[in-house]
Amino acid sequence: YNVRLFRLDEKIGQAPHDFPSVFSFFLPEFIPAAGPAFSAQLAAPEATILDMPKIIGIQNGMISMIKYGLSDCNSGFASYPGYKGCSDNGLYERSIGHLARVPSGTTIAEMVSEVSLLLTAGRLSQDNRDTIEAACSSEPDYDAQFRCIQQLIVFSTEFHSTNTMQKSGEARPVATSTGSNSTEPYKAIVYLYLSGGTDSYHMLAPHTCAPIDVYTRFSAIRGNNSLSEGIGLKFDDMLVINGNNLDQPCSTFGIHPNLPILQTLYNDGDAAFVANAGLMSEPVDVNNYKQTLGQLFAHNDMTSNTQKVDLFDEFFGTGIQGRIAGVLKSKGLPTNVFSISGTQVVNVGEPEGVAPFIISSSGLPDFNESPSISDMDTVIREINNATRKDSGFFAETFASKLSEAMTSHELLKMELDAVDVSTTFPDSGLADQFKMVAKLMKTRESRGVVRDMFYVSQGGYDTHSNMQVNVANRFTELNAALEAFVAEMTTQNLWNSVTLVQFSEFARTLDPNSGDGSDHAWGGNHFHMGGALAGGKVRGLYPDDFVQSSSNPLALSRGRMIPTYPWDAMWKGTAEWFGIADGSEMDTVLPMHSNFPGKTYNAAELYSS
Repeated sequence: YNVRLFRLDEKIGQAPHDFPSVFSFFLPEFIPAAGPAFSAQLAAPEATILDMPKIIGIQNGMISMIKYGLSDCNSGFASYPGYKGCSDNGLYERSIGHLARVPSGTTIAEMVSEVSLLLTAGRLSQDNRDTIEAACSSEPDYDAQFRCIQQLIVFSTEFHSTNTMQKSGEARPVATSTGSNSTEPYKAIVYLYLSGGTDSYHMLAPHTCAPIDVYTRFSAIRGNNSLSEGIGLKFDDMLVINGNNLDQPCSTFGIHPNLPILQTLYNDGDAAFVANAGLMSEPVDVNNYKQTLGQLFAHNDMTSNTQKVDLFDEFFGTGIQGRIAGVLKSKGLPTNVFSISGTQVVNVGEPEGVAPFIISSSGLPDFNESPSISDMDTVIREINNATRKDSGFFAETFASKLSEAMTSHELLKMELDAVDVSTTFPDSGLADQFKMVAKLMKTRESRGVVRDMFYVSQGGYDTHSNMQVNVANRFTELNAALEAFVAEMTTQNLWNSVTLVQFSEFARTLDPNSGDGSDHAWGGNHFHMGGALAGGKVRGLYPDDFVQSSSNPLALSRGRMIPTYPWDAMWKGTAEWFGIADGSEMDTVLPMHSNFPGKTYNAAELYSS
């Protein structure tokens, strides 16, 4: 008989044979964004999946397992077995199987001790024992009390960590929305991350160039010769745009044919590119590029540092959107930060900053639907109340993340259920994320914010083989999602209030490998879009020579380009538009920007209004 565990990857962040990337479910260097582990900068890989949707998902599944057996009841772990209803009566009528143990204890205290021994190795604190005994004693019979005890213990930090917990005797502070009296107009940044290292020279290619025929050089480095057409964009297939920049080596460039939305928005002045940009701590060339901080060409390190934009770790462990939110909060501008794609360092701010929300693209399920006791949520919070400084760090990390998840869920569930979008979004993971962003924007007034930042991502860009086919498929999905999102923003009259910025950890080798793929490189091209942009321009500086030589300061082997412009180039003007002032505020948001004189753009250059 097949036991079908239904969409476990969505519910708990893990599933057999369903790794999110080659790095499995946990990042070895991951540091939680809250609690003493953050303050001490202690790595906690398992905390990678401690975000609100997954905490709610695993706890819903555990409650369902205890009450109904292995089933689909109330967001349980299994699929519908095909019979019966969901009844918390100890008969497990709808289950594929259930937990079977008859407790040896005859009193509720003995049952709590027995379950504590089984589930926490006896580490359950006396405080929590007393709380659970009092809460479950109101259940009508012995079996119901036993199920109640199990449910509450699986919410304890002693169950989720091997630490002991020492409570301070105080309630855990709960952040709530207090509304906004700000007269600032609403603005939002959407951070689109193309994961895996995008072959961005396949997104934006040279077209008509003089006096140097850059396209011929480009075609050659991409493998076009008498034996092969190579992997470069074909001249006649490109969607042609004017560069509108005399500093560029080309008067026109070509966009990949599967991204017509970029051509349309670019020609409307609502999108622009920065060419040959990348993660840098200071300007470098072929002679000194190895002094760049970080592990060049490595997915994990380049991803993390692209999201941080702080290679000198002046604001250790924080990401650029988290720092922006912190500065805006200090100025009295109510700001929320969301990830629709798991826990991301880009949204992490300093401890006194803005706590990020993590939301699934499918929305929010009910939490603890049909609770066994009337005040169950209150009891769960009591079990996870504030701890002393000498309490276990990882126990406190779980307790704080659980409390944060419950609060976030409560604040957002009702608001999200009350709104919907007007646009039909395509059926894809990325489109679902954009749809959730659009729905969240509709709740901005009830959340009392004037600034929102969102993180969405699309994977599949680590194209070591069959690059052209794989990227074409990714771009088709990306284009459809962007078209729907732009249409919805226009319908909501928010297009002029939104800036979407696109990043990836690195570009790829222009010289193909033997599998018609491209490998890890560095500098590449990225875009931004929004109704307020002064778009229709290719900024940065597109290379005119891609071959490594003694006369080329930017090309490494196999067409790995050293960036001419930093990520800060696009971020500086975007941050100014969003409300970050030049000076100390900008130094907090972009601590490296002053290392690049003349290589960053201010708001007056990037925006028309």
